[in-house]
Amino acid sequence: MSRGAYAVTYIAAFLILLAPVLYPYLNVSAQLESGERVALATTTIIWDFARNVAGPGWRVEYLVEPGKDPHTLEPTPRDLQKAADAELILYNGFGVDSWILRLVAASSKAKIVRVTEGLEGHALIVPDGPYAGKTDPHMWMDASLAVKYVERIRDAFIELDPSGAAGYKERAERYIERLMALDAWIREEVSKIEPSRRLLFTQENALQYFARAYGFRVVGYFYSMVTELEPSPLDVARAQRRVEGTGLCVFFIESTLSPRVMEAFASRLNGRIAGRLYTDSLGPAELGLDSYIGIMKYNVETIVRELSRWC
Repeated sequence: MSRGAYAVTYIAAFLILLAPVLYPYLNVSAQLESGERVALATTTIIWDFARNVAGPGWRVEYLVEPGKDPHTLEPTPRDLQKAADAELILYNGFGVDSWILRLVAASSKAKIVRVTEGLEGHALIVPDGPYAGKTDPHMWMDASLAVKYVERIRDAFIELDPSGAAGYKERAERYIERLMALDAWIREEVSKIEPSRRLLFTQENALQYFARAYGFRVVGYFYSMVTELEPSPLDVARAQRRVEGTGLCVFFIESTLSPRVMEAFASRLNGRIAGRLYTDSLGPAELGLDSYIGIMKYNVETIVRELSRWC
């Protein structure tokens, strides 16, 4: 278990022990005030999927704030309250947010649903690093697999509220049509890049599914998945060897990570930082990045523009 996982386990256990003491001093649940049922997503991406399906009578919330790294959440008393209020908890699994299971172990009676359940046949493997051989969790970076997430979320709502099945199915169908249109649009946009330039180097290896779906090659990265530790000199040297000989001079940073190491790395290789990608979290609403479709369009537009421009 990584250092971050130990920390989450310790904090979650501490909060659970304190729950009987803290609860009287926490704000009264908005669920009790409004009569709404609460669905809680670990990440903003899953939250966006869920809010497109939930409909009237539900309040959909998230735990990991926009722009924060879901790998390294440190739970707060407010997180414990959210979990206690929820009737449905949605998480991705495969290591990125499995801390939710420890957080809710003794504090929530919610139905807990892993939205990637049944997708094991589509899984890619983390190739190296501390989680080598484990399933890569970033399935949502393939829009066709995002459809599968939505179907699983739809079924979870129906199971809890069979009388509302028609509404959940209708909203999910409308949203899935938008995701399928997104998938087709990505393929069309990517076709504008010369095949020899469809190369990706990012801070975290979060684009394996994107690369497989849309015809890219992941050249390198610093983090195989776990991002709580700075890359070592050995990690940086290994990344440099992967780039050498490819001609790649375009490097992308990620919205939840510090760009410091990547900036120095790109400079050393006479390359450039080409833009910021959103992989683990939604972004600012004022930039139109507060939805999954919004961040995917932004990512693709950035990648296509910068790889076409090249050096």
